[in-house]
Amino acid sequence: MVPVPVPIKDAQGDLLPGAIPTVTIVKEAYQYAGDAAAGDPPGEVDVFARIEHNLRQAPLAGFVGEGLAPYGVMSGEMDAALRRAVFSGMPVIKVGRGNADGFTPRIPPFLSGTNLTATKARLLLMACLMKYGSLPVAADPTNPTQAEFEATMARLDEYQAVFDTH
Repeated sequence: MVPVPVPIKDAQGDLLPGAIPTVTIVKEAYQYAGDAAAGDPPGEVDVFARIEHNLRQAPLAGFVGEGLAPYGVMSGEMDAALRRAVFSGMPVIKVGRGNADGFTPRIPPFLSGTNLTATKARLLLMACLMKYGSLPVAADPTNPTQAEFEATMARLDEYQAVFDTH
């Protein structure tokens, strides 16, 4: 995987249609007595398919993970799949389901949507992608090095500052 430039505006300053990011909302149907091992994401084939599609077709892409209300909790299996997305260059913001009365905490490598709905978080993530671009890509997205982790977190801090103020 290599970074590619993504023009955002034309010569007149108008937004280019190809610059609009792809941000997918994934909803967690978390099972309290889940049978998936934490950190073992093979059941999240839809997320993996979307990651692969984004890598081929959408240079600016990310995910909104809508977990349990109010804190955005997701299964270990879903977290592992979304972690792979982050280290494939796609930021992931987590939010609680519905109109959350609580604030989703920031648990690296994910962004916190605080108390935003999934739809609002999606729109804000699209704006951040157009402003800051994609995340750095790890050589092995399932096992990033410490340097790759730190580079990704530094970029995510820029994104989180936007979410903390909106």
